[in-house]
Amino acid sequence: MYIEKIYNNNVVLSKNEAGDEIIFMGRGIAFQKKIGDSLDTDKIEKEFILKDSSAMGQFQQLLVDVPTEEIYLVKKIVDMAEERLATELSPNIYVTLTDHIHYALQRSKENVLIPNPLLFEIRKFYGKEFKIAKDALKIIEERTGILFPEDEAGFIAFHFVNSQQANGNMEVTMTATTMVRDILSIISRYFGQIFNEDSLSYQRIVTHLQFFAQRYLRDEVYEEADAFLYELIQSKYPQAFQCVQRINDFLVQTQQKPIDKSEQVYLTIHVQRIVGENQHSTQS
Repeated sequence: MYIEKIYNNNVVLSKNEAGDEIIFMGRGIAFQKKIGDSLDTDKIEKEFILKDSSAMGQFQQLLVDVPTEEIYLVKKIVDMAEERLATELSPNIYVTLTDHIHYALQRSKENVLIPNPLLFEIRKFYGKEFKIAKDALKIIEERTGILFPEDEAGFIAFHFVNSQQANGNMEVTMTATTMVRDILSIISRYFGQIFNEDSLSYQRIVTHLQFFAQRYLRDEVYEEADAFLYELIQSKYPQAFQCVQRINDFLVQTQQKPIDKSEQVYLTIHVQRIVGENQHSTQS
């Protein structure tokens, strides 16, 4: 492979055999090199193939506008997150997180701090990502001397969550988080119960609601509704079913579309389970 463009001593652009543009990062990878020279593969530390041409264009612009040390800072944070989450995050996180941290650092120097309105929900529903994001704040402080408040850990955690979603969209992720919070509140008020957030049943319903919210907001159909099963669940778990109807009314009002019947079935089952298990635990 040959160097197509040099951004700085540590970042270059090349192409693979399929003609895809690839950004390579490595200490001194472009030192004493010029366009057309062969790439020193021994110096490659990270490569980025962004299939989305818009994302690639944005990342290339960031490489021009953002200091190299900030690019490496994001790389260190993403490497840590991938190791701790045991998954490979979407390459687009290098665009979104680099942009976010760059401007967060600028705002901090100007004493402009933005509160995170979903901090409580992020800490509650995405505990693992939030803990990693708090460690990311330590890395940022070590590298820049700037100590961010927990609000910023919440924003970074959102980037981790979003990058684990198929076709991740930050607006969808944020809306899904508020939906999960509101649905849990409806269930709690409907049954007059306070749920044990450390219980397995609570974690199960939170996980179900997170995936449900993503499917709902993306108009993805879970599966074809089974008319017999729908009627069976309605008669077998009438209170849980009515609670789901209240959730449905809420979403029609706030999101302008209903929950399809197959989703109602599985949501009713989860509501019935958490309410039943919670009643059993409080009585024992």
